[in-house]
Amino acid sequence: MFRRLGVAVFALMAAGALSVAEAEDRLVLIGTQTVDLSGSGVSIDVSEAPGAFRGIRIRAKTGTANIDRVQIVYRDGTVHNETRPIVLSKGERTRPINDTSGDGFIDTVNIVNSPGSGKAVIEVLGIQTAEGAKKQRSAPSTGDVTDAKSGTLPDNSVPGTVKDGRDVMFGYQNVGFGIDRDVIKVGGDLGKFTRIRLRVIGNDVHVNALRVVFVDGQEQNLAVDADLKANTRSKWFEIDGSRFIREIQLTYRSHPNFRGQARIEVTGEYAKGWLDPAGEGRNYRQGWVLLGAQTAGFTGFDRDVITVGENEGGFTRLRIEAVDRAITLKEIRVKYASGPDEVFTMRERVDPGKPYGPLEFKGGKAPIKSIEASYRSRFDLAKGLRSALDGRPAVVQIWGQH
Repeated sequence: MFRRLGVAVFALMAAGALSVAEAEDRLVLIGTQTVDLSGSGVSIDVSEAPGAFRGIRIRAKTGTANIDRVQIVYRDGTVHNETRPIVLSKGERTRPINDTSGDGFIDTVNIVNSPGSGKAVIEVLGIQTAEGAKKQRSAPSTGDVTDAKSGTLPDNSVPGTVKDGRDVMFGYQNVGFGIDRDVIKVGGDLGKFTRIRLRVIGNDVHVNALRVVFVDGQEQNLAVDADLKANTRSKWFEIDGSRFIREIQLTYRSHPNFRGQARIEVTGEYAKGWLDPAGEGRNYRQGWVLLGAQTAGFTGFDRDVITVGENEGGFTRLRIEAVDRAITLKEIRVKYASGPDEVFTMRERVDPGKPYGPLEFKGGKAPIKSIEASYRSRFDLAKGLRSALDGRPAVVQIWGQH
C-alpha cells in the first residue's frame, strides 16, 4: 500500500501537478483574464483576493501565451519584476514567481506578452500558507511612530496615495542602481517650507545627506545617514522657511542587493500663512498655489486624499496638472471645512503642460478640509502595456486659487 502511495505521489510531482512545497502551501485561484494575444499585455486586478501570499504562478487555462515579463504589485508599494521568456501551452503553468519567505497582499499582476494571434485565458494562482490565509488587509496606518534605530517612519500606502498630513510632495527622483547622487529641481517660486522629509518607494536606499540650495545661493546641509527602507518616510528636517528652494541635492548609496529602481519623494510643510488669502503665496504664479501632488498608478483609478494646510478664507477654484506623462482624470471631490462636499465628474485626458480647469466652486470662496482625486496614468496604446511598465509614472498636481 505504502509503495503504491509513494509511486502515486512521485507521478504527480513528475507531472508538475504538485511540488513538495505545494503539498504544504496551497495554490489559490486569485485572478483570471482573457488575453488578446495581438496586444502587448494585460493587467489583472487581484486586490479582492482574501489573505496574503508567498508568491504566484501563472497558468494558461486555454490557448498558448508567450510571456516576456510578469510584474507583481503589492499593496505596500513593493514591485517584483520577473523578466524572462515564458511559453505556456494550454494547462501549463510557471514555476513559482517571487516565492518569498513572507506573506504579502497583492494588488495587481501585470503580464507583458510577445505579440501573436488569437486569445488565451490566463489564471493567476496565489501561493498561500495556512498563516497567510488568515491574514486580512487593513487600511494603511496613519501613525507617526518613528523607528528609533533608523529614524524612519513606516508608510504602507501604495504609490498614488498619501497619508493624512499637511505636507505637500514638491520634488521627486527615480534612483537607479549604481547612482550615488542626484539633484531634484524645485523652482524659484513654488513655495516656502519650514520643514521637509523624504519618502522612498519601491526599494531600500541609504541616504547619506541632503543639501538644500536656496534661490539666493545660500545652502543648508542636512546629515541624514539613514537606511530608508521601501515605503518608509524619514524624520522631519527643519529648514529656513524664509527662502525659496532652487534645488535639493541628494547623496546616497544602494544596498548590495539593490535591484531595479527606487523613487525618492520630497515633501514639505508650507511656511505659516503661505496658503492664506492674504499670504505670500498669492503673489506668485498668478495666485495659484500647489495644494498637493501624488505619483499616479497605471492600473485602475487611484483615489487620493489630499489634506490641505491651514487656509482660512478658502479658495474659489482648482486646476489639475500632469507632469512627466498624461493622465485620465475621472473625479474631483472637494470636502469643505463646513457644508456639503462638491463633486466634479469628468473623464478627460490631461497632458503635461496643459492644465485642466479651472473648476469653479459653486458656493464661492470657502476653506477646504481635503480633496479627493480619482485618476490614473495613461500609456501609449500603440506601444502597449510595456511602455507603461518601462516609463515614468505621471505626477498629478492640484493647484488652488483664492
